[in-house]
Formats: sequence, C-alpha cells, structure tokens
Amino acid sequence: MTIAHLDLDAFKYSLASVGEDRSIVAVHKTSGREKEFKTRTEFWGHHKKKEGGWLGNLNKSRVEKDLEPFKPEDFEIIDKQQVKNEPIANILHSVKQSVDNAVKQSKADKVRYYIGKGDSFRVELSTLLEYKGNRKDTLKPLLFDEVVEYMEKKFKPEVVTGHEVDDRINMEAYGKDDEFCILLDKDGYGAGSKLFNFTLPHEGIVTTNCFGKLWIDNSGKEKKVRGYGRMFKMWQCCGLDDSDNYRANCMSDVKWGEMSAYKALVDCKNDKELFEAAVAVFKNLYPQEKIVKGWRGNDISINWLYVMQECLDMCHMLRWEGDRLVVTDILDKMGVKYV
Repeated sequence: MTIAHLDLDAFKYSLASVGEDRSIVAVHKTSGREKEFKTRTEFWGHHKKKEGGWLGNLNKSRVEKDLEPFKPEDFEIIDKQQVKNEPIANILHSVKQSVDNAVKQSKADKVRYYIGKGDSFRVELSTLLEYKGNRKDTLKPLLFDEVVEYMEKKFKPEVVTGHEVDDRINMEAYGKDDEFCILLDKDGYGAGSKLFNFTLPHEGIVTTNCFGKLWIDNSGKEKKVRGYGRMFKMWQCCGLDDSDNYRANCMSDVKWGEMSAYKALVDCKNDKELFEAAVAVFKNLYPQEKIVKGWRGNDISINWLYVMQECLDMCHMLRWEGDRLVVTDILDKMGVKYV
C-alpha cells in the first residue's frame, strides 16, 4: 500500500486567488495621472528589467519628441482586488477537485493531509536576508480564510507550526519505500524523500535520495534549471531562491545567478566533486572576510563559509527533527580541503 503526504499549502494561495479579479493602478507621482493595467508586466514589462510594456512604448514616443523618458520609480503602484461575481461554493468546489485530482494522478492508496500556520524556524535562523521577508507585501487573496477553513473541515489536515509543511511531509516520507510527498515546491527535488509534483504528473514519482543531475529545461518561455537529488540541493545552495529570499551572492560584489551556479556544478560526477565545486563558488563570491549589515540591522562578520552555511540552512528540508547539515562536518568527512 502506498501512502501519500499532501501539502495543502501548495494549493491554498493559488486556489483562493481564482475567486478574485486583480489589477494595478499606476499613478504618476508628479502629475497624479493614473491608468489601470491587468498586471505589472503589462505596465512595465519584465519584473526585473522594467524596460518594456506600456511604459516602454510610452518612453519611445517621448524620446522621439525629445522628452525625458519616465522611470519606473516615477510611478506608485496600487494593487486592486475584487471578489468575482460568482457563488463561493464554486470556488470551494474547485479546491476539492484540484486536491482530489492531484491524489488521483499520484495513484496513492492512502493520503494524509497537512496545512501550515505561522512562520518557519528559518526566519529566526536567517541573518543576512530575512527568510521569505520579500513576501511581506504580497497580497493575501480575499477568499484566503474561507478556503483555509474549507480545507480544514474537508480534509481534516494536520496543522503544522514551526516547520514548513514540506519539512513535515519530508520527515514522514523519508527513508520509506512505500510513502511519498505530493507537492509543488521545487525544494522537494533535493529533499531526500520520494515526491510527486502534481503540476508535472508525467514525471511520476521521483526519487530524490541520490546524487542526481541537473539540466536546462527549454520548454517554457524562459529557460530554467531543473534537476533532482543532492545535485539539485547544492545548485539551490549555490544559486538563489527569490521565492524564499536567499541567494549565494547576497553580500557579494560578484554578479551571480542560477545559470552561474548551474555551470559551476553541472559537470560534477560525485559528492566530493560537488562540494569542492560549491566551496569554490563561495570562495569566489567572498574571497575575504568582511563586515555586513544583516536584515535585523546588526553588523555581522562573514566569510565564504558563513554564507555557504546560511544558504544550506535555508534550502535544506528536514529529514527528521533537529536535522541540520553542517558544512565543515561534510567537508571533513569527504576529505575536501577548504582552509
């Protein structure tokens, strides 16, 4: 009999958002003029570059007229939310359908449900960037509380506090051949337990307690790094996670990103090579010890090892209570020279 441990957190935000219409209003700070758009992307293009969209087209015409182009910071962005004009029962039914469909596709014989409340222990553990601190301004769906209440009544999940749900389900499934996790979070690909990603059902059940591999996925609009196993975990450690708010170069002057980390690790053939490459990454980013300002406002003395340990703390999913990977212990065990 196969047992699935399902992360309801992977569903609650997206499904609650289905019940509302969202838009933004861009207000020109100087003139007070405003215009509504469906998304920020429609207004200013790519979320990082902010060089396209409606604003980019406007600036082209301004330059042609010898006028100064507007900057993104010249505008205030106001979010708008409105519940759709349909019975909430329809939204709650879609919640049930989505969760039931994920279970059905996984072909599990039995399923246990989990839902999270409160902050993760990683918030307290983080010192350089606040873990998930970049989500504070994220809009909460208007029907979020109703969806969570429905999930708790319908699925009777275990309520997880202190840990994240993906930690909890990983601890339950780790080391068990007939148990696996149903989730969406990419962290699961390096967690060590078996997983079923309900958005990629064709993958089937993926085993992640292995050395693994990395590859480039070109199937979407933008190419991205994918993988599984310890290779994927260390790629996360050596790269960045904008969703959870940690990055290897957060206090470095070196330009570095996901593809940089991929290139640094992709050719590794075993765990020793993998950690040697990871050490080289952080030594490149932090060749000297220095004092930086942490997210709490305090001064911190850091070096390559300090940042590598923090990034590993942020990306490592717990396999058991109190589980923590200590970088120096791993390097010593593998015979990796780092001093």
